[in-house]
Amino acid sequence: MRALCLAGLVLAAGYARADEKDQPLVRAAYDACVPADISPVAVEKSAEDGVFVAPSGQRYLASELHVPDSQPGGTLSAAGLAAGVASGLEAVASGPENRWGLTPAWIVLRDGDAGELVQAVRLMEGAAVYAPDQEDSACAGLLRLAETAARREQRGLWGDKTAAPVYSAARPGQLEEETGNYVIVKGRVVSLGKTESTRYLNFGKYWKTDFTVTLKASDEAIFDAALGRSGWQVEKLAGKFVELRGFVQVRDGPHMALRHPEQLVVLEHPAFE
Repeated sequence: MRALCLAGLVLAAGYARADEKDQPLVRAAYDACVPADISPVAVEKSAEDGVFVAPSGQRYLASELHVPDSQPGGTLSAAGLAAGVASGLEAVASGPENRWGLTPAWIVLRDGDAGELVQAVRLMEGAAVYAPDQEDSACAGLLRLAETAARREQRGLWGDKTAAPVYSAARPGQLEEETGNYVIVKGRVVSLGKTESTRYLNFGKYWKTDFTVTLKASDEAIFDAALGRSGWQVEKLAGKFVELRGFVQVRDGPHMALRHPEQLVVLEHPAFE
């Protein structure tokens, strides 16, 4: 709660200088996201964007981020952190090593006893898109706020409509052109469907051509728990305006499979029902 309140103050204060505005949020994100019971490992930034290397050779991937192909890699310049690119960086593992030999991790810029979360820095710069993979609750809320701040101020990729990966669910043709890419989609759920194994969110009347979103039936309770914080459930989403994020595939029209509850946000408030 302390971290979320601090983030609210950051967005409301309207600080004139970027470092004054950004630094409290990136530190709040560190407090909320980085577990204290996992030992950090010193790392250096590699030439590969989003990848950091330890002296042992172990490679760490900055988790919860996606960098669009059209967006330059950027720097760790927000909040006056550019001096920390070459030193003072730590990785705190957030999951097991993947098949490419990369360990997802929180990347921290250490400043004495204080830490600043690089993921939040990149999101506030507009150098990356929030791509929820593991975290939820307060941590996810802060990372989403970091992205929201960049979007509102049109920083980085959000200042270039050709780079910002935001699409309308009502234009399935455009979504098909983004097959294989990570995108943000906004639209109104036209109808819901279900089978024993799958739940469907339909964004048009013609499932062969319109945008469709699916999630596993076994994950519905997890999604309901996340949606419940704002008063919603999966089975109540027909007619609601939502935002989704994930990879687009083609399966009888453009399709997105949801695997993490933070990929789905309702942009309406139940009080206005």
